[in-house]
Formats: sequence, C-alpha cells, structure tokens
Amino acid sequence: MSCPVIPLPARATPASGGFVLTAATPVRVASGDLEPVAAYLRGQLRCASHAARADAASAASPPGIDLRLDPALSGAEAYALHIDEAGITLAGGAAAGCFYAAQTLLQLLPVEVAAGGLVAGRDYHLSCGEYRDAPALGWRGMHLDCSRHFFPPDFIRRYIDLLAMHKMNRFHWHLTDDQGWRLEIARYPALTRIGAWRDRTVAGHTSDHPRRYREERHGGFYSRREVRDIVAYARERHVEVVPEIDIPGHAAALLAAHPELACRRREFQVESHFGIFPDVLCPREETFAFLEQVFTEVAELFPGDYVHIGGDEVVKTAWRECAHCQQLIRDRGLGDEDGLHGYFVARVAEILRGLGKRVVAWDEVLAGAVSRDTTVMCWNSDAGRRALEAGYPAVMTPVDTVYFDFYQSTSRDEPRAIHGLSTLGRVYHYRPQPAGLGGGEGGRVLGAQGNVWTEYLPTGDAVCYAALPRMSALAEALWCGERRDWADFCGRLPGLLARFDGLGVPAARSVYKPMAGVAEFSIDRLRATLDCEMPGVALHYTTDGSAPHAGSSRYTEPVEVSGYTILRAVGIDANGELHGDERLHLVAHRALRKPVYRFRDEGLQRAPELALLTNGCRGNERIFHYHEWAAFDGAEVDIVLDLEQALPVTSLAFNTQAGAHRHLPRPAGVRLCGSEDGVHWRALARLEGDAIPADGGVTLCCDGEPQRYLRLRLDNSQGHYSPETRREQRATLYLDELVVY
Repeated sequence: MSCPVIPLPARATPASGGFVLTAATPVRVASGDLEPVAAYLRGQLRCASHAARADAASAASPPGIDLRLDPALSGAEAYALHIDEAGITLAGGAAAGCFYAAQTLLQLLPVEVAAGGLVAGRDYHLSCGEYRDAPALGWRGMHLDCSRHFFPPDFIRRYIDLLAMHKMNRFHWHLTDDQGWRLEIARYPALTRIGAWRDRTVAGHTSDHPRRYREERHGGFYSRREVRDIVAYARERHVEVVPEIDIPGHAAALLAAHPELACRRREFQVESHFGIFPDVLCPREETFAFLEQVFTEVAELFPGDYVHIGGDEVVKTAWRECAHCQQLIRDRGLGDEDGLHGYFVARVAEILRGLGKRVVAWDEVLAGAVSRDTTVMCWNSDAGRRALEAGYPAVMTPVDTVYFDFYQSTSRDEPRAIHGLSTLGRVYHYRPQPAGLGGGEGGRVLGAQGNVWTEYLPTGDAVCYAALPRMSALAEALWCGERRDWADFCGRLPGLLARFDGLGVPAARSVYKPMAGVAEFSIDRLRATLDCEMPGVALHYTTDGSAPHAGSSRYTEPVEVSGYTILRAVGIDANGELHGDERLHLVAHRALRKPVYRFRDEGLQRAPELALLTNGCRGNERIFHYHEWAAFDGAEVDIVLDLEQALPVTSLAFNTQAGAHRHLPRPAGVRLCGSEDGVHWRALARLEGDAIPADGGVTLCCDGEPQRYLRLRLDNSQGHYSPETRREQRATLYLDELVVY
C-alpha cells in the first residue's frame, strides 16, 4: 500500500474499496476526553460542526469520522486509523494517539485541504485500509531561538503546527540570551522594558572583518497573555512547551536590566553581536531570590513538566576575579569555578523542584556534578555517552547533526548560515543512542531534538527554510527508529515538499543539489567527483566557469581536469527543475600534494593539518567552510612548502578571502623567500598594507629561478577589537591553497 505519510506508519494494510469524504461528513467522539481532538480535526477540515457522539451512532447515522480510545494499543501515543466504505475510525491509546491518527489522515488528503479545508460540494476519495503505528522514542522535539531574533506569536503558532504535523511533542522555546529577554515577568518589568531591545545588530557574520551593522532597533517580547495562548495552542496539538531561561551565562540582556546581579556592578548592554560573552550572574543570595521570583512566574505560565535553565558556555572570568565567589568556593568546598557552576545550577534546580518542575540543562553542567534527576541536553561531542554513563537521563541534540542553523549543502546559492554542514541524509540516518551502551544506560535516552539558532535567520521564512525538510527527516528517525528507510523516504519527499508549497511554507530543496569533491591526484591532474543525496537526480556540469544547464555535460564518472578549472554543477530533478550552484575551483600546479611545514628555529616541523594547502582546491569560489581552510592564530604565519626538488618558480598565489557569506581578515604584510637547501634563504617577493588586494587574492611574482623550498611569512600583528573578550586581539588568518607556477 503506497503511503505518502511522514513519519512513515509502522503498518499500512490496504483493502478494497474507498470512502468518500465531504464537507458534510460528521466528526464524532466516543469520549468527552477526545472532544478537543475532534474540534481540532473539524477546524482543519473546515467541515460542519457535529456534536453527535460515536457511541450514539446507529445504522441510520450518516457515514462519518469516529474518534475513540483503544486501551489495547501500546502506549498513549500509539494509534490506529481504519478506513472502509462505512466511515473512518481514529483510535488512540490516549488522546495523543487519536491526534496522531488525525495527522496521518490529513496527510492522506490533498494539500489544499490542509491549506483551506474541505470544499463544499466536492468529493474526496480515500482508499480503504488500516494504519497502525507507535513512536520509537518519547522525546521528539524542535527548538527555536527567539532571543537572537524575535518572532511574533503568529509565527510561533505556525511553527508549532509544523511540529504537530510531524508528530513531534516537545517545543523547546529559547526565550532569553545575550541578545534579548523575550518573556514578560510581572515582578521585574525592566527585563522586557530594557532587556528585550538592542539598538543595532551585526550584519553579515559576527566574525567578519571588518564588521558591519544594521543600525536599527530590534526586539520584542511575549506578554503573559500571549504565552498562555501559545501554550494552550500547543497543548491542543499535544506539544509540550519547554521554556528556557538561560543562566548563569548568556546573561547580558538580563544584566542590562538588573546590573546589581553581576559580580561587579557596571553598565551592561543587550548584545548586538553573536558569540560567547563574559557577562554572568553572581551566585549571591540576592541573585537566587531574584531567580526564585522569575521561575515562580515561569512555572505558572508553563504547566508542562520541564523547565530548561541553560547552563552552557559560562565564561568564569568574573567568578575568578570576584571575592564573594572565591570565598563561596572555599566555604562550600567547591574546589574551583566548575564546582561553583554546579552549585549555581543545583540552587536553581532546588527552586524548580519546589515548584514541581523537572530541570533540563545543557551538557556543560556535567562538569559541576549536578543532581542525577537533572535531564541533560547533550550537544557537545561525546557528552551523550558521558551523561548516560554517569546516570543522567538525556536528550540528544548533537551539534554536528541536528543543529539546523548549519548549511544544508555546499552549494554557493545557500543562504548565509553560521558554519558547518548538516545534510538531510545525515539527519535522517542519525541514531540517538550511542553505540556500545548497556540496556540500562541506553534506556536513559529520552529522545532527541533539532535546534534552530537564529543568529543568521532573521525571519520566519528563513527559519522554515533552515528547518525543513530536516525536521521531517528527524521526525521520521525518532518516530520510526530502526525501521526507517532512506530510499523510501526520498520517494515520499517530493510529495511532502509539494505539501509545504501548498501550505505556503518555504522548504529547502538542498537534497537535490550536487556536492563536489576531489577523488584522486596525479602529478599534474585532478579527478573531481559529483554526488547527490537524492536518488534519480541528473547532475550536469561545466568546466569553464559558465552556469550549467540541461544541455551541459551530464556527470557519469569522475571528471579529469588539468591546469586551472572552475567546475560548476547543478542537479536536475524529474520535473526538469534546476537545483544548486555547486562550484569547485581546481588547480593542478607544481606544489600539488607537496608537504607543508611550520618553520621553527630548530628546524622544520611536520604539519599534516596543512596538507589541504596543496590539495588542488581553492576556496574563493565557495561558501566558507572551516575544514577547507588552514587557520593561523599567531602574530606571524611562518610556513615552508617543500617542492621536493628544485623547480623554476614564477609565482605563488593564495586566497585569504572566501567566496560567499564571509569577510575574512587580511594580513598586514606578506613575504616570500626561496631556498635550495632549506637553510639559506633569498627574498623573492613582498607586499605590505594596501598593496595586498582587498579581495584576498594574493599573487607573489618571482624571478623564475629554481627553488626547492618556499617560505611564506604573513604579518598578523594588527589588532582587532573582539566584542566577546572586550579587548583588542589578533584575528585568525585563513589560507586556502598555495598555488605554485
């Protein structure tokens, strides 16, 4: 039985015949507990309101949609959907299961029904059959950061609708951070009067050099009434809202409103940059009294089980310099600032337990040995394994897989993202349970969620593009568990994307875009490869830098290139639509695959991490990705390229500037020396100041004399102001490829 539904039901059993659904079809309930689900379904179908109860239906009753509870189903979220010629039955282990049966039914109907309801006078034919289903994991969530950018209540409801459509049951609402406090607290109005607004916002990437700004006020907050409405809206869709009040770090907006809660009272500002800042709360009794009032109001507004208290990325400099903090460490035997961090979290957790709440915190709190009843949200590397082995319940949200502010492909037409790459296939194949754990440890995995941080997502449409369809892939991974099937998912994906279009929801088509790489080298040639996650996509390319189209060469095997080549590629789907603008700037030159060393007075130091400087790939045609560039943090870059034999050298070229979405720093000076023995050096070329091109493309011309070793020295002594450290410091220099002719 063909099933377009995402997440895919565990069982879909076809039967002969069909049911005709119309706007006059009644929706009936057998239990008053299910009336909210029935009301939701009537609202989605825009059908006539019917108050009839299913248990009162007789043979004379018209065919309809009947909702009932079935205790035989395995769990509250399990459901069965039965369609025959006499009607439709939605059964659930509890109301949540009936709601998920309704979501499956809605996905079986044309998208125009989801967008505008049933059309009066029109028949909608549904094939007979039965669907039986239950989730693999209990915590299936999505996060949204509303501090870096504020999103109005209407969009929050739209986002919750998307979670409900995907049978996700947790909305992690990130409400406070350095860039804005978004929750009205009646006791402390300054939190939103001052803390909800910033005067400007960094434009481009926060790490760009030089930085640019949007000189306009940005902010907003959710009133208590709006929060109650949103929480009720989510509850009707069986989504629990988990609010996050991020402490003791990420507190600039809070301290802008209440500077008395810092270790040293001064004027604070709501941050206009993004990053990790030193503003932290001081663990004094006045601070905990303040937080008790805040969390008392939070607990009143959010009736769910969980409250998230952040606890991540706490810069402890202020605590090290604070006499009160150091005395507290000694008096309590906390050992150090990590112990103080754990103490702070424990005090707040005690407040929340007194309010009947379970505490969630980011995995940095593991360093402070917090209480075992803390749910740890694991985002760093091996934090999930460490949390589980230490006995904590855990929600998995690894940064390299389910951070949906990462790029979705390497194609140059992707909108700006923070960095990184998390493709649809990577998300789909994610397994939350770390390998090799015992049943007891693995049983503490509550589930997983996707995170949407919004530093570079200023609008609701940008959020949707970043989240979808990666949310869909994650939803199926968490719901289906080990029975997922990538090829089957890809077969259903075009229908899902068409549904998003019909709903007016922007969703990425990045899965159709090609991704390029280098397969192998030879002395003077490179072999470039193209790949695409989506089966059946035709890949077309050019090698002269022109835009490819359906008439361009079709990719069937690695492309061999020599010399200087800009490979460009697109994916063409079954409808003939072009996707992507993948670019790979390939250069087969004299230094290809030659070793690069760091120069030291005692001799050349091996530097295998610098091998990418001679891999034949330049970075100036591509979106900036850290792993494609060599990074240098010192006051001077001093590296040596070994050509392994003396060769005539007429030029050495490199880039310090990426092709899209980033503005990287330039060196203050560049010097190139040559040597035949690696001991005696001769100056070959030099550039200083404004002679270094603004576009970052540096070419050093030489006299053509033979050289075995080329020593490149870059001056990185100039200072750049860092908003994160609040002082002048050296920037990181990036180089892509050392091209030698």
